Amino acid sequence: MGITQKDIARDLGISFITVNRAFNGTGYVSEELKQRIFEYAEKMAYVPHKASQVLVRNTTKRISLFSSSLPEYFWNDIDKGVEIAAQQIHPFNYEVTYHRIPEHDSETYLKLLREDIEKGIDAVALVNQHKYDMPAIFGELEQAGIPFVTFNTDAPQSERLCYIGSDYAAGGRLAADYIGRALQLSQKQEVLVIQCNEEDVKVTDSPDINAMRLEGFQALLSTRYPNITCHVEYINTKLQPGYRDNQILDVLKKYENKVQAIYLIPAFNTDFLSALKTLPRQNVITVLHDLDGSAVFDLETRMLSAVVYQSPILQGYYTVKALEQILEEKKPKKIPDIEIVHTLVLSENSNLIRSQNEFQFTI
Repeated sequence: MGITQKDIARDLGISFITVNRAFNGTGYVSEELKQRIFEYAEKMAYVPHKASQVLVRNTTKRISLFSSSLPEYFWNDIDKGVEIAAQQIHPFNYEVTYHRIPEHDSETYLKLLREDIEKGIDAVALVNQHKYDMPAIFGELEQAGIPFVTFNTDAPQSERLCYIGSDYAAGGRLAADYIGRALQLSQKQEVLVIQCNEEDVKVTDSPDINAMRLEGFQALLSTRYPNITCHVEYINTKLQPGYRDNQILDVLKKYENKVQAIYLIPAFNTDFLSALKTLPRQNVITVLHDLDGSAVFDLETRMLSAVVYQSPILQGYYTVKALEQILEEKKPKKIPDIEIVHTLVLSENSNLIRSQNEFQFTI
């Protein structure tokens, strides 16, 4: 019996998927590694066989991802990346499930996690969010011996094997640098920062993304642009389906014609943009984090000046791919963290968000 792709993978000390991709031209394999595979195959007189090209492992490997459900536009983009990666690895007998848990519902979170563990889940990705009982959730995974990674928000103190996400303080610094540069020639230099007080909704002391952003923003502004006055206003708006109030509008009215820039930190983009549109048009710089494709219009009309964008589609994609890499090892082990670098999106390059929403990988 001739040599098979599995034999080539074993002899070269690489994964079967990598060998299969090299011969079938699916997915990414470096040119150097392809050449190594082809040279060894020729040396061993490997003859491709139609059946062997579609033959994969006999057992299915199951992956689950867990996150909160709001803001919906952000997790929708995560889901797009997850789906693209899931399609790529499906031919190799991988199944991917993405659970979006209602806010503060640790009971449902733990129930779904336990059900997945009982079904025989092979690896998990989760977001370390202070809205849930994360110690109990991490405890379930560690007790069951399930390899897991964190994405979006890290838990370095846990047994996670990789983190896929952004440096949120860096996102705040990027917003500060943009506003600082934009206000350099302004006679008045005052910025309003809208932040959210979440102390009353925390379940655990998991990282606070919004606090990291504010810290990065203030640190850079005070050192690089000390002449800019920064006003921080806290709101108590709850991130809940259908919830509406006038807190953002009231803050904007309070500072109307008093500031030259506004920086929104929490994920209340829809309420913020709606409030802006109810006020008289002002020559004010506006910056916020992450948007869905429909908001490109607000960049192009200059209602919105800039978006600090962390590419959630890429985040979802690389999370699944990191789990695939871990499961392809004979024994799961840590792999390097994957940093999703922030991009500053302006009206001039607003097609970047549209392109991200139409983003597809060649399978």
